[in-house]
Amino acid sequence: MTLTVIGGGGMRTPLLIGGLIERHARLPVERVVLHDVDPEALELVAAVSGAMLSRARHPFEVRTTTSLEEALEAPSWVITSIRVGGLAGRVVDEQVPLAWGVVGQETTGPGGWAMALRTIPVLADLAVRIQGLRQFAWIINFTNPAGLITQALTAEGHRVIGICDGPPALGDRIAAALGARAADMRLDYLGLNHLGWVRGVQISGAECLPEILASNDLIRAIYGRPLFDPEEIRRLGLLPNEYLHYYYHHDALVRRLRASRQTRGEAIGRVAAELRRSLKEAVEHGQDPVPHYQAAIFARRSSYMAAETGAHRDLAMMGGHVEGGYARAALGVIAAMLDPSPRDVIVNTANRGAIEDLGPEDVVEVPCRISASGPTPRPMGPLPASVRELVLRVKAYERATVAAAARRSWHDAVEALAMHPLVPSSEVASGIAEEFRRRHSPHLDYLT
Repeated sequence: MTLTVIGGGGMRTPLLIGGLIERHARLPVERVVLHDVDPEALELVAAVSGAMLSRARHPFEVRTTTSLEEALEAPSWVITSIRVGGLAGRVVDEQVPLAWGVVGQETTGPGGWAMALRTIPVLADLAVRIQGLRQFAWIINFTNPAGLITQALTAEGHRVIGICDGPPALGDRIAAALGARAADMRLDYLGLNHLGWVRGVQISGAECLPEILASNDLIRAIYGRPLFDPEEIRRLGLLPNEYLHYYYHHDALVRRLRASRQTRGEAIGRVAAELRRSLKEAVEHGQDPVPHYQAAIFARRSSYMAAETGAHRDLAMMGGHVEGGYARAALGVIAAMLDPSPRDVIVNTANRGAIEDLGPEDVVEVPCRISASGPTPRPMGPLPASVRELVLRVKAYERATVAAAARRSWHDAVEALAMHPLVPSSEVASGIAEEFRRRHSPHLDYLT
């Protein structure tokens, strides 16, 4: 079996290689093909991956290529993890909204809109090419904004499963706070990507959410940093995904982000540049590149939401290691598809009645029974009243953004942005959109 990674020169790719090494007895992948448009990035990822494979006595082969035709020769699965416009584009996505008093974030609000519009045509073309393969591979999408991109590909009839590391990470923290194993816990989780809530926590058939809501210590242990006040969580009656921080505390976050010395994209850019320098130096001197890589990944992940909360994550918040993330989410889906006994995984897929308030083709993030034939969403009933309006508004914005990209209509795209709950007016939407159009040319030039 062959696994192809589009965007394989990214910083997190060696985590995927490490996960495959660890799980090789259960995931007998024979070949991993890494594709990227950046040959130097591929070379450095290959150096780290090669060192990891050497330690493990080469359980499988890793190839790198800048040729999409070569990358798509015979994949069983295709993981998509690309960033159209690179980290420089991410910085623009973060800076422009802040100038208009709107949160600057790569997936939430206007930044996610701009990233989606740059990305949809690229991945739509890729999906058509994958669909034309003799062996029709599943697409496992981690390209952000993951839910919106998965919505676009699903609307065109492609076999795609969207993944995010947020729900399993939240589940891990809940289990740790309760002193339980995540494998023994069942989460009722529902919503959209980066807009989801835990509605129930069952361990051995017993519901534990009331215990969590009653305890300030448990709530604080689950989130680790000051994302939400315990009393706020109790009023909500749900455990929100950390990205709800951008909605529930928007104005305070804008003030903090404006006061920060750099955006998250700029911080990651500096980490990536230092990693390239140190890896090149290690390779040139015949040194082990893995410690340099691990240090960079820890720096990247420990700074996640640091500007928003005023606190860096420590190793304990990351589960005691720097593994996991999207690699674990992707491999969890693949493992479930190979397992003769179907298992539940929280993924992004067509609703098909799972959430009663949304349409059958709306992509949602819910627990799904995964098998070789794909995901089957667990029936979740209606949305909780406290979050229903927010979910419906964001989903309407997502539908409109996907439709605008399909019609290649700039007017419709700006109208879609004005629908987002974090955008206060059509005037602000138009101003942000025009600045994005100027700074993201030529990636948005297809919109006329």
